[in-house]
Amino acid sequence: MKPELEKAGISSLDVRIAVSILICCLTSTVLNAVGLKFTYGEMHLEIMQKMTACIACLLCCQDTTKASGGAGKNRLIITAIGGIVGIIVIFLDNWIDNVWIMAGMVTVGILVTLFLCKAAKVPYINARIGGVTFILVTSTLSGPARIWYGVFRFVSTIYGVLIVLLVTWTYSKFAGRRTVKRGGNNNKEGLTLN
Repeated sequence: MKPELEKAGISSLDVRIAVSILICCLTSTVLNAVGLKFTYGEMHLEIMQKMTACIACLLCCQDTTKASGGAGKNRLIITAIGGIVGIIVIFLDNWIDNVWIMAGMVTVGILVTLFLCKAAKVPYINARIGGVTFILVTSTLSGPARIWYGVFRFVSTIYGVLIVLLVTWTYSKFAGRRTVKRGGNNNKEGLTLN
């Protein structure tokens, strides 16, 4: 049986995703414009990683606040697991300092990340996204700066999830008020902007 394809068009969910991403982009842009960055040696790391916060919005925004909260919880779990396993591998890599051994540690680290994500009972696709976090944390930068990248990646994910919850909650309150005004007896039929 073929999966049902989404009709072309812009749904209210698409708009909530876009608004959440807009807020994260603007927040990151403002923080960067005022020079609020974390400096580590020669590196200047974004405290609010625009890409990370926006990806959290894209993956966590759902039709209801409750569903968005569940997706956000899963996202935070897998980001924490991938980040923590990544930071452990980074500490070992900084101590051992051998690129050949690091390749093996990345292999073991991805297996540990996938195992822990599945043990946390998140859907398997989310476990793979936890693996993406692990790879990004261990491979994006070099040296100890990777640790701070992992920390700020988690902070940015938390921010993205909170923005999604705020936007989804606000939308549900706005849509609920419009339903009462238009439909009278709490008749929600025909009002949803899907």
